[in-house]
Amino acid sequence: MGLKIASLAGVGIVGVSAPAHAAPWTQDPGNIYARASIAAETLETTNAISVDATRYDVYAEYGLADRWTITAKAESIAYENDLSDFNREAYRATVRHLLWQNESGWKISAEAGAVYGATSAGIFGCDTLGGEARLSAGKSGALKDRDYYLFGDIAIIGYEDGCRRERAEFGYGSQVLGRVHLGQQVWLEQGNQSATSVKVETMLSYQFDRFDLSAGYRDEIGGEFEEDAYVIAITVRR
Repeated sequence: MGLKIASLAGVGIVGVSAPAHAAPWTQDPGNIYARASIAAETLETTNAISVDATRYDVYAEYGLADRWTITAKAESIAYENDLSDFNREAYRATVRHLLWQNESGWKISAEAGAVYGATSAGIFGCDTLGGEARLSAGKSGALKDRDYYLFGDIAIIGYEDGCRRERAEFGYGSQVLGRVHLGQQVWLEQGNQSATSVKVETMLSYQFDRFDLSAGYRDEIGGEFEEDAYVIAITVRR
C-alpha cells in the first residue's frame, strides 16, 4: 500500500466532474433540470499502478426568475480495496445569470457560488470551503431539421486552504436520428496542488417522454496519468 500511496501522491487523485449541464443556458422560472450519473473509472499512474474507483454525481437546476437560475451539485468518488482513505466528497451551490443573448441563439452567462471539497484536486488540499466563478458562452438551434448546441466556459475555483484550480470546458451536441442525440465534451484543468488534466467524453442519449437515458466513455488524452471511465446517466426536466 505504501507504494500505491506514494504514486498517487505524486500525480494527485484526479478526475473530472460530470459534464457542464447547461453552460450559459438558464431555466425558465419554476422549471427544474436534474441529472444523476455513475461512472466506473480506472486510473493508471506513471508507475503503472492501476486503481479502480466509482464516481457518483447528482446535479440540479431551478429557474428562480427570468434570466436567473440556481444550481446545486453533490459528487463523491470511492476507491476500491485498500485505498478508501482517498475517498472524496464535494458540494457546490451557485447562481447563474444570463448576461446577453441574440436572435441567432448565442448566449453569455456568468455564474458564481460556494464550493466545499473536491473530488478532482489531489490529496493535499481542496478539502475546505471555497468559491467558484464561471463565464460561459454557447449557441443552440437547428440545422437541417436537427437540434444542436455548442458551448465553452472557463472557471476559477479557490479554497480557504490555498488550493486553487482553473478549468476550461468545451462541448457540443446534436440530434443524430429521432430521439437519439450525441454529445462530446473536453475538459482542460490545472491547479497548484493537482496534476494537469485533459479529458474527452462522448455520450449517446435517448430521449424518452419523461426522461433521458445516456451512456458513454471518458478518456484521458493528456496529462501526467492515464484514466478511462464508463458513464451512465439519467436526466429529468420538469
